[in-house]
Amino acid sequence: MRVLLINKFHYLKGGAERAYFDTARILAENGHEVAFFAMEHPENLETPWSRFFVSKVDYHDEDMGVFSKLGAAMRIVWNHEAAKKLDALIREFRPDVAHLHNTYHQLSPSIIWTLHRHGVRSVMTLHDYKLISPSYNLLVRGKVWDHTSGLRAVLDRAVQGSQLKSAICAIEKWVHGMLGTFGKIDVYIAPSRFLIDRFHRAGFPYPIQHVVQPILPFPDPPAIGGGEYLLFIGRLSGEKGVETLIDACAVLRGDASLKIIGNGPGEFMLRERAKGILGIEFLGYQTGDAWERALQGAKALVIPSIWHENMPYVVLEALSRGKPVIASRMGGIPERIREGENGWLFEAGNADDLVRAIRSLMLSPDPVLLARAAYESVADARPEAYYQKLLSVYRAAELSGKDDRKGKA
Repeated sequence: MRVLLINKFHYLKGGAERAYFDTARILAENGHEVAFFAMEHPENLETPWSRFFVSKVDYHDEDMGVFSKLGAAMRIVWNHEAAKKLDALIREFRPDVAHLHNTYHQLSPSIIWTLHRHGVRSVMTLHDYKLISPSYNLLVRGKVWDHTSGLRAVLDRAVQGSQLKSAICAIEKWVHGMLGTFGKIDVYIAPSRFLIDRFHRAGFPYPIQHVVQPILPFPDPPAIGGGEYLLFIGRLSGEKGVETLIDACAVLRGDASLKIIGNGPGEFMLRERAKGILGIEFLGYQTGDAWERALQGAKALVIPSIWHENMPYVVLEALSRGKPVIASRMGGIPERIREGENGWLFEAGNADDLVRAIRSLMLSPDPVLLARAAYESVADARPEAYYQKLLSVYRAAELSGKDDRKGKA
């Protein structure tokens, strides 16, 4: 099968890019032919398909002139260059299926119409809430913003605190809603049932299949349980709820030590908040072996988020290494946690409830059993499980009953 993978970034920027590259690796290892379509960027990984990539645009560039900003705004709604370059790529590669990840802004929904015109069956992974809300993470100024209205987005300056940017994203949503653009995707998939439910509550009219993202490589079963400290891994910003975790450690008075991996705009404030609290250590940004050692040595991973995260990779990574997860009841994370078996849940923002969950972990009588349950709870994140599920999704796309397709050009 020839599969065209589409994502706006072709370097490891975040979870969507990891899913994009992991999918490519799994497909290639199973004998499929893969091509890529993305935006030009100096950090891009090498690929012979880069000659088809779209010109780089930085929507955060404050030095853009008025006309440049106007052109950039128009490209968000409809990127003619992306449509043209994708057309050329399709004519050369002739894909059986296109698998889209994050494409908004830099590539725009125009590419969906190019795929449709060529009769290329399409699958889209929903990594965030962009198709139902101008605020792609349902988060505004560090607070949950659970709205989908374009007008409300403009009034609340929901996109980067800007009324203009909010208006552009609201117009994009309205235009493609009127055109029926997202009805041209054959199959939608999402890594959490929470996101699927939230889309349908917002009136999203198309079915969405649940497909868990894979962990590559999938580790061997943990030899022992236990660990020495609690661990947080993530961006140090308000929506991650690290303040709640620090406050819980203050209540515990050194009964549980905490290591914090990550950086971000809230780091200074969090360090100040943690002063004088026994057992808290900031490790900064970590990758590779240092990251792995920190996770392997942890007693549990703590995810104190106060926003609706979809399904962070780090949750699956911790469980796959036999580490229980203590998480707030927000977003898609709770659906992976079986209370008292592979982790514990607590009320978001409630330090006392988090203390209760941590003490439940500390009183757990059998860390080996806990580790085994954590490991076994993510069997559906094995690469072979993902591959089989993906094949069924691609076949469903190929067999899609849409009758308004034209033959391949």
